[in-house]
Amino acid sequence: METGTSEFKRTAQSPSIAYAERGRGETLVFLHGIGGNRHNWEGELQHFGGTYRAVAMDFRGYGDSDAIEDGFEFTDFVSDVMRVLDSLGVQKAHVVGLSMGGLVAQALYGRAPECVASLALVACRAADEPVLPPARRETFIRERLEPLRVGGSEALAVALAPKLLGRTASVEARDQVMASLRKVRPEAYFKVMEARMRVAPMLDPGTVQVPTLVIGSDEDQVAPREQMRALAAAIQGARLKEIRGAGHLINLEKPQEFRLALEDFLSGLKDR
Repeated sequence: METGTSEFKRTAQSPSIAYAERGRGETLVFLHGIGGNRHNWEGELQHFGGTYRAVAMDFRGYGDSDAIEDGFEFTDFVSDVMRVLDSLGVQKAHVVGLSMGGLVAQALYGRAPECVASLALVACRAADEPVLPPARRETFIRERLEPLRVGGSEALAVALAPKLLGRTASVEARDQVMASLRKVRPEAYFKVMEARMRVAPMLDPGTVQVPTLVIGSDEDQVAPREQMRALAAAIQGARLKEIRGAGHLINLEKPQEFRLALEDFLSGLKDR
């Protein structure tokens, strides 16, 4: 077990899911993207741990969680989240998902809406259209899998990091993104990408009935702001926040703006 903000626990069932938590209060769960891990959220755990029970987890195949087994389906990630909630003894949580994590958050609501107090969907696709259109799909797959096949996770980090970051990303943000991509397990990434590209629609956004925050950015090459605007418009009552000067990994590039937007949204829920 690591120390400091990286200290983690594991769920009992197999595959065992690693998660870190900080603080007490209402539970706030953070879900990472396809090239991420729970460490992407350490700043959020520190910030929100003063007010909430902030939790970040590694999906199976990532970080300190068990490997992905044969027969994997994308929606198995939903089982990972529910397993962590069960391990925590939590019946309902605020759920924050970035990119792939945003799809998992929507799928979780589709399967178990009673477990979701609110949604924060960051730089992601809508769950009713989870697969990229053909014109973008081949490029998306090629940009990610070819470097991984040729040079492993280091090549993936070098090739992909510039596409995930905004034009003025700080050195710290670049280092965090590179470190995250270097920790990708190639065998897991291939399995996740294959499942990700064939997943069926998981949720009609129009059926979401919990408070929802949608966060996009103006320099995101993966989830363009027009896409995030459309997602927000499809969810009744959703709040849209656009953060300027950030690429895809908004919380790493613009941490203060991201945390302020999420904090403002969550604070508003307490007044209801």
